Amino acid sequence: MEQFIEYIESALPSSGKDETLFKFKRKTLDEMNERYSEIAKRGLSNQKVLSDLIISEHPDLKKDYQEFYEKETAAAKTKDNAVLIAVGSVAYILGIIIVYLVFSFVTQLWGQTWLIISNGILLWTAYILSLGVKKISSMRRRFHIFARILLAMDVMVVTVAVFLFAVVFSSFSKSWIIVIAGIALMFISDGVYAYLTKQKLSIINDLLYIPVIAVMLYIILSALGVLLWSKGWLLIIFSLILDVVIIYMSIARNKKIKQEVIDSWKEN
Repeated sequence: MEQFIEYIESALPSSGKDETLFKFKRKTLDEMNERYSEIAKRGLSNQKVLSDLIISEHPDLKKDYQEFYEKETAAAKTKDNAVLIAVGSVAYILGIIIVYLVFSFVTQLWGQTWLIISNGILLWTAYILSLGVKKISSMRRRFHIFARILLAMDVMVVTVAVFLFAVVFSSFSKSWIIVIAGIALMFISDGVYAYLTKQKLSIINDLLYIPVIAVMLYIILSALGVLLWSKGWLLIIFSLILDVVIIYMSIARNKKIKQEVIDSWKEN
């Protein structure tokens, strides 16, 4: 309707060839016309009353346009980033293949240079996984479980890359310790993520992870000779004691909060 067009143009004057603004105006006009037809079918026939009613449902077009603009630009930016990541990924993979072939033919160390491709792909995978963690973390909390899974995968992928590097380029006979450390780091990173994102019942994760991490520390420190195998197992006992302390402190804190609420109600 002409009245809707006049209202939209008065609220949002044209500013050159702004495609986003034109798209918003077209979308708003279509919605207003559809709404007009919908209400008219219910028996209200007064055109002026109908028009005023529809216009009253859009009291702040400038604010509506700002929200629309932010969504549109965010969507465009996401699309551009996806294209950039895709192109960059292809270029990166081609790059490491070229580097691998050049180094291999020049040095003839084919038994070591394969690490360029393997670790290059692993580090690229870790980067992609980290983007997934970041993206999902910005979504609703119920989706965060997928971010935690990707985070665990990310840590293990990096761990494997470090392990392979140690196997090929170091004489460290106990490089398997790196894998054990990676598993411990996986649990630690998940616990930190759960805490920072305020996941429900994150304390249960802590209670489960602490003994597991203690086992990993026992293996690592004993294998490195920092602790004796016959004494290092005490770390596990200490971790269980720490669990009991955490449970006690949590219960005491909850009781204190509950009592404060009761006292507050009594005062009122």
